[in-house]
This record gives sequence, C-alpha cells and structure tokens, in this order.
Amino acid sequence: MKKIFAIALLLAVMGSAMAQTEGTREYVSALVTFNDTTMLPLDSLNKYGVVIQTRSGRMATALIDAAKYQSFLNANLVERVQPSTRVYLRDEQVNAQPQHEHACCKDREKNVRQNLIPQQEILDADAEGWYVGLLLGGSSHRMGVESARWGGIWYMGRGINLEGRVGYQFNQWFGIRSGLDLISKNYYTRLDVVYADVTNTYATTYNNLYLQLPLMADFSIGGEACRINFMFGGYAGYWLSQWRHGYVYVANDPRPFTGDAYSFIKDSDRRFDAGLAGGIGLSLRVAPDWMLHFEGDYYHGLVSTAKDYKTYNRTWTFGLGVTYHF
Repeated sequence: MKKIFAIALLLAVMGSAMAQTEGTREYVSALVTFNDTTMLPLDSLNKYGVVIQTRSGRMATALIDAAKYQSFLNANLVERVQPSTRVYLRDEQVNAQPQHEHACCKDREKNVRQNLIPQQEILDADAEGWYVGLLLGGSSHRMGVESARWGGIWYMGRGINLEGRVGYQFNQWFGIRSGLDLISKNYYTRLDVVYADVTNTYATTYNNLYLQLPLMADFSIGGEACRINFMFGGYAGYWLSQWRHGYVYVANDPRPFTGDAYSFIKDSDRRFDAGLAGGIGLSLRVAPDWMLHFEGDYYHGLVSTAKDYKTYNRTWTFGLGVTYHF
C-alpha cells in the first residue's frame, strides 16, 4: 500500500511539473547591437526565433531562441551581444512583451523577471577589444621634500591635464590602459631670508610641464550601462619645461629678481620622472561604441627631480573624457 501511495505521489509531482513547463520555450534575453539601423530582416528574425522587445537605433533588447542562440552568434548579424539571461516563457508571455521603440530598461527587466523560472548567466563573448579616447581635466601637485637646497614652505599648485588614451579590454572586468599625457606639475614656495637685519620674503610659483606615459591594469565592476573602474600600475615621464614667477632666491645673491623661463642645469636637474600610479573612475555607455568617463588618478614619483637633494613629484589628476570601442 505504501509503495502504491509513493508511486502515485511521484506521478502527481511529475504531472504537475510537466503541466508547469508545458507550452514553454527557453529563450536568451539579451541586449543586442545590430550591424546597421535596419535591424534584421524578417526572415532572419523568424529563422533564429528573435523577438524584439524594445529598440533604440541599432540597440535592442530581444528574446532569442536558446536552441538557435549559438547559430545566431555565428551568423555575425550583430556587432555585440551583452551579458544575457536564460528565461523560460510561454508563447502568450512572449507575445505580451512590449514592442515599442523607446522603452525604459527598468520596464523591460521587470517584464522579463516576472516570467523567470530558472536563470543562467551567459558570458559576453564580445566584451574584449581595443579602444581609444581623449580626456581633459585638471591637476593638483605638491612636492614631496625629504631634503632641499634651502628651507621654506612648499605649497600645492594647480594645472591642466590632457590625455590621449589607448587600451585593450580582455573581458568585461579586466583590461589594460595606457596613453600619452601632457600634465602640469606646478607648486608654490615661500622662503623668508634675513639679510643685513632685514627679512625678505621670496614667494615663487613654479609651472612645470611634463610629458607622461602611464601603464595601468583596469579592473571594473557593474553593468553594461554603468561601471566603476579601479586602476593600478606605474608611469614614466619627461620634464619638458619650467616657468618661474615671483621672486627667486639664489644662495650667492640674496637680492630678489623676477623669474622667467628656467634653463635646466645638467649637473643638478633630473628631467626623467617615474613612479607608481592608481585611480578610480566611473564609466557610462552613451552609445553602442562610446563611453563617457569621470576619473581621478594619483601619480607617486619615485625619482627625485634634483640630483643633489631629494624632492619628489606627488600629482593628482581629475577629468572628463570619452572613449571609442572598436
């Protein structure tokens, strides 16, 4: 009797499961970037079981028949398929999906999640690739002074930072980035000197221009539309020029004089610069191939700017830029 009851219970459970899944089909819910604005022709939509849910330009949210998903990717009909979710939907649920042009992403996600039974993340095979960009912003700089030719107070200066960037994304969360920076490493000094019982104050602004090459690993978290980036690495640079303003103190001649363009002294100035680099940023996708970046970086010099005493560059940069992803 117990065996008969157990068999009946098992058959009931199996029948319930079959009833629940009857009439359902497995789909891949994905954010797709098509090759052109005409999307796919109708025969291709039918061939691969593609149902367009929402659309804006070349980008669309779509349901793709899971059994035909790999063939759809191999057909090279689209430029990019973003991280996706597998869903099981009944025919009436698929037909009930919104078909308008400019729907909110939140509404789409809500419609899909309402019909979700099991789900499985699919890795984005198109996340890798090269990109180039341009960033413009400002810099804040101070000198790290361990020893100096003379005493005084060293203050932080402000300047500009212009970066041409190039990078490669290995997958969705890791890449490397480099570029070429034109960066200001400015600072301000004040020195009080007593001469003939008279105190003279020497206040000087030093405007320094560097050409810099950073190389950093780029780790990121977040979704397709918005990601947070964490960068770590190093840099090398070259001191292009210095322009001095104010009164400059010379040890053998305590009289003040107005400064101007500085001529580097080979025996005392070190024009090569190198050190550690790191930063944090926010990346926003504004178009299928374009990203907008808000970023802050820090460069910690390990090479003294002078040969006969120890002063090191300490530079913060912040800025806004765009990158194009191939």
